[in-house]
Amino acid sequence: MKRLKDLFKLQKQYNIYQKLNFLNENDNDFQTKDNNIKSLKANNSIQEEKEFNVGLIVIVLIIILITSTSYYLLVVLPQQQELQEHKNIKTDQLDSILNNDIQQDSNKQALQAQIDSAKTVEEVDKIDVYAQAMPIIKNQLQKDINQQKDKYDRVQVVTDNITNIYSTDEAKKYLNSLDVEQLSKTTIQKVDTQIIPLSLNRKQAASGLITEGDTVDIYNKQFENIEEENIKQEENNINQSDNDINQEEVNSTVDNNTTLDNNNITSNGMTSNKIVGGATVVSILRSKDSGVIDSNTELNQYPHTRNYSQTSKTDIQQILQSKASGTLDESQLKVIYEKYGYKLSNYERISNIGDLDTEYIIMLEVPSDKVDELINSMENIILTIPSYDAPSWVKLN
Repeated sequence: MKRLKDLFKLQKQYNIYQKLNFLNENDNDFQTKDNNIKSLKANNSIQEEKEFNVGLIVIVLIIILITSTSYYLLVVLPQQQELQEHKNIKTDQLDSILNNDIQQDSNKQALQAQIDSAKTVEEVDKIDVYAQAMPIIKNQLQKDINQQKDKYDRVQVVTDNITNIYSTDEAKKYLNSLDVEQLSKTTIQKVDTQIIPLSLNRKQAASGLITEGDTVDIYNKQFENIEEENIKQEENNINQSDNDINQEEVNSTVDNNTTLDNNNITSNGMTSNKIVGGATVVSILRSKDSGVIDSNTELNQYPHTRNYSQTSKTDIQQILQSKASGTLDESQLKVIYEKYGYKLSNYERISNIGDLDTEYIIMLEVPSDKVDELINSMENIILTIPSYDAPSWVKLN
């Protein structure tokens, strides 16, 4: 019995222990589960935080990318384009005034490097290409003057296809009068000339007031042909548009328009361009009609009235022929015929009366490349006297 009681007691203790173990196990399981839940929640929280951070970083990167792209497109790119445009302008200026001459190449590269190295538009704009290139071009042209001068100390200067023949001193003065763009279009050449005869009337021949050794500029006046059909077409247009106008008014309108067009032909139908500058006059022949002299001198003497008349007739051409045949002595003729034509023109200038129908043949030294043009346009040529080398009788003050 006692054993049975002990057995029940032991069984009871076992059950209680078993229950306690069960409870203990349940508590451990619950705690484990709770820990797992907490761990899972923590992991989820960490994962969510990571995802949030990643998303935030992505958004920030997108914003930075958009901002950077917008800044580049709206600010940087226009600035670069503007900078490049200003550089291109300076480069074009440089190319236009400095050619590919070997002696100018290093200077051109230095200026180009200065343009390329500029970082801002302001730096580019501060580069004065013309001011820096001008002494380079001028020094080169002055060297060319010293190298190309002929035995008469002259050079041939070509600017914009206009040829001038200068002494070296005059050439240097001429270069000083040009701006950088004109200097860039100027070349110095050896004098390559020919002496050609030009048959000119008095108006074309600078009124005959030139002599051997003088310098003249040669211009070509060109008449622009305006077709009469333009006037007729205008008349037809007026007639078509004004059918209801009185015929007399139409005729008056046509006449007025025709007169206006004729005025335009007169005022705008002629142009002139310089062919040669600095051409030297080698010789002048004046038409022989000017050499016929028929004078009648009458003298009245007082208090006793006496009339004295003297008649003389001289033909310079006949005198020259006599001299050429050896009939007359040189010393007797020199006073008579030396520079007779120029003296006559000068006296006519002083008296303001002259023979306007006089013809001249003038021998001129001109550049070889202008000979054909001068010969073909002889009727439209006009000689002018440049003021920088004007005769002594010219008073400009």
